[in-house]
Amino acid sequence: MLSLAWATIRARRSAFVASFLALFGGAILFTACGVLLESGIFGGVPAQRYAATQVVVGGNQTVTQRIKVGPGGERDAKQENLPEKVTVDAKLAGTVAGVPGVAKVIGEVSFPVLVVTADGRVLPGADGGHSFGHGWGSAELTPFAVRSGSAPAGPGDVVLDAELAQRAGVTVGATVRISVRDRPESYRVSGIAAPSGVDRLARQSAVFFTDDVARSLSGAPGRLAAIGVLGAPGSADDLADGVEKALSDNKDVTVYSGVERGEAESLDAAQSRQILTIISGSFTGFVFMIVIFVTASTLALVLNQRRREIALLRTIAATPGQVRRLIGIETLLVSGAGAVLGVLPGLFASYGIRDAFVKIGVIPEGFELSASPVPMAAAVVLCVGAAWLAAWTSARRLLKFKPIEALGEAAVEKAKLGLGRAITGVVLLLLAGAGATATLFLQGQLAAVPAVMSSLIAVIGIGLLGPRLMSGATRIVGGLMLGSRATSRYLAARNSMANSRRLAAAVTPLVLTLGFSVTQFYSQAMLTDATQEQARAATSADFVLSAPAGIPASAAAAARTVPGVRAATPLVGSDVIVYDPDASEEPLSKVKAYGVDAGQLTGTLSLAVRQGRFDDLRGDTVALSESEASWQGKHVGDRVELYLGDRTRVSPRLVAVYGNNLGYGDVLLPQDVLLPHTTSGLAGSVLVSTVGTADRAVVERGLRELAGTYPGLSVADRHSLTVATDGEQEANIWLNRVLLGVILLYVALSVVNTLVTATLDRSRELTLLRLVGGTRRQVLRMIRVESWIVVGIAVVLGSAIPVLPLAFLGVNFTGSPLPSGTPLVYLGIVAVTVLIGLLSIRLPARRVVRAGLADNNLTRE
Repeated sequence: MLSLAWATIRARRSAFVASFLALFGGAILFTACGVLLESGIFGGVPAQRYAATQVVVGGNQTVTQRIKVGPGGERDAKQENLPEKVTVDAKLAGTVAGVPGVAKVIGEVSFPVLVVTADGRVLPGADGGHSFGHGWGSAELTPFAVRSGSAPAGPGDVVLDAELAQRAGVTVGATVRISVRDRPESYRVSGIAAPSGVDRLARQSAVFFTDDVARSLSGAPGRLAAIGVLGAPGSADDLADGVEKALSDNKDVTVYSGVERGEAESLDAAQSRQILTIISGSFTGFVFMIVIFVTASTLALVLNQRRREIALLRTIAATPGQVRRLIGIETLLVSGAGAVLGVLPGLFASYGIRDAFVKIGVIPEGFELSASPVPMAAAVVLCVGAAWLAAWTSARRLLKFKPIEALGEAAVEKAKLGLGRAITGVVLLLLAGAGATATLFLQGQLAAVPAVMSSLIAVIGIGLLGPRLMSGATRIVGGLMLGSRATSRYLAARNSMANSRRLAAAVTPLVLTLGFSVTQFYSQAMLTDATQEQARAATSADFVLSAPAGIPASAAAAARTVPGVRAATPLVGSDVIVYDPDASEEPLSKVKAYGVDAGQLTGTLSLAVRQGRFDDLRGDTVALSESEASWQGKHVGDRVELYLGDRTRVSPRLVAVYGNNLGYGDVLLPQDVLLPHTTSGLAGSVLVSTVGTADRAVVERGLRELAGTYPGLSVADRHSLTVATDGEQEANIWLNRVLLGVILLYVALSVVNTLVTATLDRSRELTLLRLVGGTRRQVLRMIRVESWIVVGIAVVLGSAIPVLPLAFLGVNFTGSPLPSGTPLVYLGIVAVTVLIGLLSIRLPARRVVRAGLADNNLTRE
């Protein structure tokens, strides 16, 4: 059987090359997704600030609640990640110091700072990152060493890292202005330092104060950003286990060692690892579905081309089991070779995708991937399994006939579908319609999920019903062409009507490329645009104050001193986690929150109040959106359980319920409650309204003069307001676009692969047309007409798939069924789809037709 399978592969090289390439590309995708998924679990950013430590104790950046399951049972609920830096109790340093093998314990104070140049510019950190203030006593964690000058000795002294000092243009003895959550203060540069062995840290800059000043500026003298542990010689292996054991009862801390130490110093590193795990995991599922879909389409085409050969085997007494084993061995050989050879390119692809993520800012530079043999082995197993499943499914129809009937079935292509396939296709289309309809009833960014899924389900349904749909479509198109006097149009119409299965194999991948990519792009664009549009619609302020790195909340009070200003409120953005103790499945939900000044909302913010009053939003109170209040079952006067961004748990009283607004999230808190629990301690912007009789130009000049007090401040009207989108939402959008591009590249190559294979297999048919008197020009004209039929049907079906989900999504977000976003993207996708379809059919057909009749003889089979 093995020799027969190998002989068949050699005899039908072109057909099996198509299957090989589909599985080769699938292995690349599986390997890349697997490496990214594993890296989200085991990879990370190497420690820099804590490079000299063996172990770091940091705050637990997650919230987990246990829920009841059945009588007396419990389990962990869904874990939510915290968006702000969680600090640890300074008293824990003493506990850690008592662990065997610990040589020294250093408490780290870390807080964001802004360095202001002499000309009023705010300097970013290294590589566009952040600058952080520390106490000089923690310099040993890197370690930092003074290169010139001396350590800070008094409250007015600072030490800058060498790279930051160079960009600031300051030397030892110079004065530098530094802002910590408020207006800048002047400090004397007592020294310039650098990390041992390197010139600078990547993605961050360091400013060192005296330890007392650093604790005071941190805003939480009894708290530490982290505890660095230096181990005694020979204790590295057991040190982390010893520290974890000593702190095992404390659920508010996490012990980091190895590459994970980078998470303790960089909140971005921890969040990017978590985002990478979630997104790569979900996309692996998408990849699996698409690879099976593409592989099944390719193998079905190959087996359909072999139906005469398989029928002949049946007539010479081959049993269905023997033919099935032959197909299985062929599939194993081809899929195994394609999968194994695709692993190495997949590994390189994972690094390329990683670099793309770095460029768009999803993960920090220097993120190290984890590439063990596990994802590579899994890629091979998944590809071989997908191929076997596709081959087994495709071969069922060819093997169900009796031997005497097999040759008759093989002679003419049938458009009839099996009952199970037809029912499955109809059910999938109904599910796609239900998913599209669900977008009308879901709130927020969740509405975009069923829109995308419904498109993918619809494509699969169309693929299953393809021959029947193509039969109907070609009859309509063919009916219009049969009356034509042009021979090429008549032949193209007859060919298309008689070969609906072949046409379905060509059209379905094109439909997938067009329908899925259009839905994915425009659903994300609609979510982003709706967020900003709804925020601007609810903003009644005349001016918006902002700064690149954030603006101190005190700027709102300063703005109110400008003549003509009526009100000014800061907008402090963060995420909070709502805890519902009565929920049996999902007690934790992360939502966007803003901190505002309730006394300054008149004329600045005009969210529709459904219950209660915004004037009561002071102290221990909260306001919820209509959807969030309904989801939690809360009414005015109830207590709401919340975890703020730094893991602080509060139970404010609900005083107002407002209309849903994507821009302003689901939770409003007093700004003086939310602000101390953010990492930056800064507001995103300040909304300013003016007195009705005030001269706007005079007010604007007065506001601009505040830039002398708050460097980097800019003044614009409310139409320029850009609210901060959810960090994970923004990351998901870019991650989806990059991964979608990779997947669509695979689908596009598979489309070319399928169309070229289907066209080359028509050499017998095209040669027959030549033998009965057709000229090369006539046959090529027929192929051109057929190619337009294929791409025309694909464009119509592919364009129809996104209509319902995007229309319903638009009605949900903006009240209009028209999608937002430039139409150029749609036109570009259509143009690429048409180009792929036309070239993939016409070029191989031209090659076949131009070959001599002896090269395409009818007896080759």
